[in-house]
Amino acid sequence: MQTWLDVSVLRCPNCGRHYVEASWYVIEMEADIQCGECGKEFNSKKNALDRVLLEFEINENGKLQNVEIFKHLKIGKTE
Repeated sequence: MQTWLDVSVLRCPNCGRHYVEASWYVIEMEADIQCGECGKEFNSKKNALDRVLLEFEINENGKLQNVEIFKHLKIGKTE
């Protein structure tokens, strides 16, 4: 069985630490987050670097077997 998750990669503009968050939180809500490294608050969408659809393979018991990048998605309308 397969299931999918849309995630975005972002980077703190102050210290450069990378994060991976669910894309609905980054792209749709355009949420501000606080960096756990330097404490600076920043807009997640404006600092998104990549967006991918991950494909998870699970067995009949719901246990994760494999994960891979299914495809890259657009971050915004201008991309």
